[in-house]
Amino acid sequence: MRPISVLFVDDEPQVLEGLRDLLRPQRMLWEMRFADTPEAALRAMEHHPADVVVSDLRMPGLKGATLLALIEAWHPGSKRIVLSGHVGTDGDVRAHAFLNKPCDAGTLVRAIEKACEA
Repeated sequence: MRPISVLFVDDEPQVLEGLRDLLRPQRMLWEMRFADTPEAALRAMEHHPADVVVSDLRMPGLKGATLLALIEAWHPGSKRIVLSGHVGTDGDVRAHAFLNKPCDAGTLVRAIEKACEA
């Protein structure tokens, strides 16, 4: 069984570092990648689509909602999860889960696993 590929997208380096530390126990089960811009996430998906994309909504440049819509269109097999301090402010976002920052490891792990089962 291959590991779950998860791409985390956030423009705040400390958030990405926090996720890396928080989810360290999952590194044997998941292939985790981290992108600090939506554009970097799209480039990463071009070369190696992720099973799950976990993204913030509010980022400079390309917004998280637009990123997730593009991923839905271009990589329909990839599951999308919003992890944001602004959940609920963008009603047009389609995702498998909406989580508020900060989020504990257990909640995030369960959301990713549940999205993979869907």
